[in-house]
Amino acid sequence: MDMTHVSVRGGHAFEPAFVQAEDLLARPNDDRLFVDVRLGDPEIEYRAYRDGHIFGAVHGQIRDAFAAEPTPASGNLPLPGLGQLADTLRNWGVGRDTEIVVYGPTPALAARGWWVLRWAGLARVFLLDGGLKAWIAAGGALARGDEPHRRRLPEVLSLAGGHLPQIEVDEVERLPDGAVLVDARDEASYLAGHIPGARHLAASEFWTPSGRLRPAGERARLLAQAGLEPGDEAVVYCGGGVLSALVAMAMADAGIRPRLYVGSWSEWNKDPERMRRSAVGERA
Repeated sequence: MDMTHVSVRGGHAFEPAFVQAEDLLARPNDDRLFVDVRLGDPEIEYRAYRDGHIFGAVHGQIRDAFAAEPTPASGNLPLPGLGQLADTLRNWGVGRDTEIVVYGPTPALAARGWWVLRWAGLARVFLLDGGLKAWIAAGGALARGDEPHRRRLPEVLSLAGGHLPQIEVDEVERLPDGAVLVDARDEASYLAGHIPGARHLAASEFWTPSGRLRPAGERARLLAQAGLEPGDEAVVYCGGGVLSALVAMAMADAGIRPRLYVGSWSEWNKDPERMRRSAVGERA
């Protein structure tokens, strides 16, 4: 059967992306898809999804939907192939005008889904602040059980990467002295080993124990404490491009221009020479 290919165009810069449950409920949309984004053990995570999710939400295991199989030289969660991603979206019934809302157990997990979709050219993608808890508190409908049946669309989205700025490992190795490089992992991981010259800014500082994002002013203060101001350029990484995706979103929201190093530490530490330089604090 012939299939129509639909081009999807997004901007080449970050755009406002955080949305509140109350706002979504106030503006119903028949072409809105919720994606419940998870990363842990697939069987455990799917059971958790089945125990309760936003009504109509699909299950988005990062390793299946928002990452490719790692290679011996890559990070743990390399970007998915565009054909793979397009097929996933087609199975989810995502069309040209579908609004996608991602959420997860933490904002960082949702941010990885958001980042990949925006990187691939989808413009109408939002991160639900507070996730499932916020949806429940706002009176949103819930569901239990397996994924809902969604009509597989006849058209195939023609995606194109590069709609958000990223950086590859060879460019990270050549960053000049003075370039702003941010490690978004927890402090223990940072102290155990990090890319030379990286300053530490834990992604977990950007959300509260309830899973809500800290107010924009507090996020801006966290960035300023790390030496980042509006107009600055920065490179951000973590372990595998999840925590850093949220920090990149927070940076952009504060007027900072981030590039995401998707391969992150899990790619960097696979090269013995890079690790030698990490031990002595050198760059290439």
